[in-house]
Amino acid sequence: MTETITITTADGGAMPAEIATPAEGSGKAIIMVAPIFGIEDGTREMMDDYAAQGSVVVTPDMFWRTIPGTLGREGEDRAKAVERSENFDVAQGVKDLADIVAFVKALPRSNGKVAVFGYCFGGRFAYLAATRLGVDAAVSFHGVAIGRHLDEADNLACPLAIHVGDQDPVVPMDEIEATKAALGAKPGVEIRVYPGVGHGFTGKGRANYDEFADGESNRAAAALIAAM
Repeated sequence: MTETITITTADGGAMPAEIATPAEGSGKAIIMVAPIFGIEDGTREMMDDYAAQGSVVVTPDMFWRTIPGTLGREGEDRAKAVERSENFDVAQGVKDLADIVAFVKALPRSNGKVAVFGYCFGGRFAYLAATRLGVDAAVSFHGVAIGRHLDEADNLACPLAIHVGDQDPVVPMDEIEATKAALGAKPGVEIRVYPGVGHGFTGKGRANYDEFADGESNRAAAALIAAM
C-alpha cells in the first residue's frame, strides 16, 4: 500500500507525493513520473510491485503547481489533463524533479541509488533526469517528447532504456528513428521498439494494454535496477 507524503521544494513549496516501501530493510529508490492523468490505481499497483522487489518507490504529483491531483480519462477531466500537460513548465518540472531526487536519496530506507521511470508524459523527465540530474538509471515507458531534447544526448550520464511501440500515435516513427540515431550507439542505452504496439501499453485493463510489451519492459527495468 502506498502512503501520502509531502516533499518540500527548493522554493519552499509543498509537493504532494505517494511512497511505497519494501517490507523490510533499505533499498534502491525509484521515482515514477506518471502520465498526464496523475497517480492512478494502476500507478499504485506498479509502485507496490517494485516495492515488493525491494525498492523504495516515490511518485510525485508533477502538476501540483497548476491543476493538481488525479484526473479521469474521459470528458472534462481528460480535457483538463491535456491542458495541464500542454501548458506544463518543463524547466520548473525538472527543478522539482531535482528536489525529488535529493529527497529520495536522503530517505532512511534508501541506499542512495536512484532511478527515474517515466510513463507517457513522464518519459521526457526520465530522459532529462539521465542527462541533467545525475541519477543512476532511467527508463521511459511509451514516453513522449524525448525527441525534443536530443541535443542533450551527449550529456547522458547513466544507463537509459526507452520502450515504445511502433504504432504509438504520439511518438511517431520518425521521432523514434531520430532517437535511435542520437542515442542508440551510446554505452548503456537500450531502445526497444515493439511491433504492432500502441501508446500506453503498460496500462492494465485499458484498450491499449499489451501484455508482452508490458512484461518485457518491466523485466528489463527490474534488471536495470538490479545492476545499479
